[in-house]
Amino acid sequence: KEPVNTKYNDGASSLNSKFAVMFFTRCTADKNKVKGCQIYTTKKKGNSWDEPVLVPFAADSFTVGHPCINDDETLLFFASDMPGGFGGRDLWVAKFNKKAKTWDTPTNLGPQVNTPGDELYPVLRNDSMLYFSSTGHVGMGGLDIFEARLKDGKWTGVANMKYPINSNGDDFSIV
Repeated sequence: KEPVNTKYNDGASSLNSKFAVMFFTRCTADKNKVKGCQIYTTKKKGNSWDEPVLVPFAADSFTVGHPCINDDETLLFFASDMPGGFGGRDLWVAKFNKKAKTWDTPTNLGPQVNTPGDELYPVLRNDSMLYFSSTGHVGMGGLDIFEARLKDGKWTGVANMKYPINSNGDDFSIV
């Protein structure tokens, strides 16, 4: 229900471990013209959700979406076509500044993960395994799901999940 689901395209969400805070993608339009996608956050209030608040990572002219919050809610991973990437949409991470109560400037996950194609739909497991979809890494067709491991502060060992996880069609995300 509103205020989370609206007449716009709302989706690709991530909940904290207590299911009390949600980050989600909202793609808005103005007079039938798509304005782009941004990340919003909202908190659970009884059986409903508070009014969503924009998480300002990039200007409206760039797409920001597919949020994924880590276990201790200090890192937010997402996909974006903002400047500083390797092409298409890249995966980024922003760190929460507890003192300022704001998100720091996002950092690109780098060429180990990102390609000239699109990297989308990040999912984090145990803060050390990253799953995402890509059109740029060698795959089986369209978007495929890949995994990467965090080692010494860097994402390494990007590997295609192969069949039966991936197919010759588009494979978007894994939960």
